[in-house]
Amino acid sequence: MSGWNIAAAQSGSRAGNITWNIEHHLAFIRQAAELNVDLLVFPELSLTGYELPLMVELAMAADDPRLQVFADAAQQYGMSICVGLPLKNQQDVMLSAATFLADGTRFAYSKRNLFGDERQIFSQGSPVPMFGQPQQNVVLAICADISVEQFARDAAQQGADLYATSVLVSEKGYEADCALLARWSETYQMAVLMANHAWPTGAYVSAGKSAFWSPDGQQVVRGGDGEQLIIARRRGSQWHGEVHALHATAER
Repeated sequence: MSGWNIAAAQSGSRAGNITWNIEHHLAFIRQAAELNVDLLVFPELSLTGYELPLMVELAMAADDPRLQVFADAAQQYGMSICVGLPLKNQQDVMLSAATFLADGTRFAYSKRNLFGDERQIFSQGSPVPMFGQPQQNVVLAICADISVEQFARDAAQQGADLYATSVLVSEKGYEADCALLARWSETYQMAVLMANHAWPTGAYVSAGKSAFWSPDGQQVVRGGDGEQLIIARRRGSQWHGEVHALHATAER
């Protein structure tokens, strides 16, 4: 089984400031490249913050030129990069994760299990095919998607080696959500990654503590507070974890 290095970018977002947030994402990407990361996942709505009243105004088209920097970085560093954003699709706005692959491919997954006021703003998404390569196949989920067992089951049945989740989880819901992710990992024998926000966003104070579970349901690594890269490295069939503080810290 080949080596594989995957990471959660526990990043902070400035409310509605896409330009600043993009540059901040690039700081994470550059550090992840230094650490030989193959796949980097950012939190839910990382490019805008979880600012629901601004979503219609801030929604971006899939071919928005501002996103090209992520396609360029993916190719430059040989890294798959998943960022969170509201996407425009004709008349609809979708709560999405845009993925940029090293070969130039890009696509988006949009949240299927919308939560609370999200239902008044976003249209429901639909599944996207698994991406990656043998022994490194990935299926995405966004926040409340993780509460739906069928989504995890479908990922496993597709042959996912990793269920990569992009979330905004507060302390109140953190342990319950971790229990679900550990359960899906053990039940469906696939690794699970959770990328959470580092800073408060919208009406929520994020718990941070992004984490990774190996395919037997065991938590390999959990981050702490603040901006960090939470990395899981597979060598053979074994996983080990690392936590790295972001080199270039930023004010909120």
